[in-house]
Amino acid sequence: MLEITNLRDGAVLNRHFGIETDEYLEIQVQGIADPQAEVKVNGERASRHDRNFCASVRLTEKINEIKVTADSYYGIEALTLTVVWDKKSFKRYNFFFDDCVFFLHSLASNRPESIFDEMFLGRLKQIHDKYGTFFTLNLFYHDDHHDFSISEMPEDYKAEFQANSDWLKMSFHAKSEFPDRPYQHADAAKLAADFDEVYHEICRFAGKECFIAPTVIHWGMTNPENFSVLKARGTKALGGGFIGLATHIGEEHTIEVTDIGYHYEKEVACYIRDSHIFYDRYHDIFLFGSVTTCNLDEIDVLEKKFADLAADPYDAINLASHEQYSYPDYFNYLPDHLDRIETACRLATQAGHKPAWFTCGILGNTAWEK
Repeated sequence: MLEITNLRDGAVLNRHFGIETDEYLEIQVQGIADPQAEVKVNGERASRHDRNFCASVRLTEKINEIKVTADSYYGIEALTLTVVWDKKSFKRYNFFFDDCVFFLHSLASNRPESIFDEMFLGRLKQIHDKYGTFFTLNLFYHDDHHDFSISEMPEDYKAEFQANSDWLKMSFHAKSEFPDRPYQHADAAKLAADFDEVYHEICRFAGKECFIAPTVIHWGMTNPENFSVLKARGTKALGGGFIGLATHIGEEHTIEVTDIGYHYEKEVACYIRDSHIFYDRYHDIFLFGSVTTCNLDEIDVLEKKFADLAADPYDAINLASHEQYSYPDYFNYLPDHLDRIETACRLATQAGHKPAWFTCGILGNTAWEK
């Protein structure tokens, strides 16, 4: 019998979990073992009380191993956990829009003088000017609602996109909206080809400066065997619903669904739901959930969710929505959609969170890279 009870493999820990200095994060490791066993944690004898044990451990690296042994006449049991030190962590938030292509169709069709004369982009600029928010727009190659492809997007606005690339970036999402879950069973070659096609077009009409590696793909679903395709193209973290995902448009979200985002186990998905962040040592990638998807949450729900975050020890939160709900010609148009977006950004700012790109460092914290 040997179990660590206050930590799990893949935990990402910051100053809230112990005592942090410039050199280390000191945490407590607690667990249970046979009362007769001698327990050591990273080679040091642990304190014992009946079945319980406790020991202090100093994390000194970005990726750390905690090794526990329990030695008794029944043999030696061993357990190793991998945990991450989110060094010099700070409260931060990421915001991405999925399913983006309507705004490009609007620009290509109407040819306004400025990209910010376009309704959606104009409101994002106002929100950025108020709160400093960074936005990532995850693109479809093809707009199934208007029969438009981003290959038709003119290069007229390239300089303006580049001039605003410090806060407004674009990324790959999928070839198109339909069919649902296009990469759930797709092979690596299909994912790579679709990615590269979208990447090429973003660089053409907006410039390489405007591209950012994706942190989510359409429906948040592909086999982890395909992660190498995304990692080779810059992805360091992947977000999604993980649990409670709808299986088709119109279905209510429920935790009872059996398939989990990116094919993970249910207990991992539940941990991400509760803790927002998880490190997958098998694929060397961070996974994160979203505090809100604004097209699903009305303003009063947003306010409650942020109130519930007040005592949360995890600094990095993700906000998300879907672009098309902003447009009156979309069948599920939400008149207050952009108001919800602004509310989420305001609440994040008031809670002390700073804008960040989650593809950088540990979900926007680059302390280990300095």
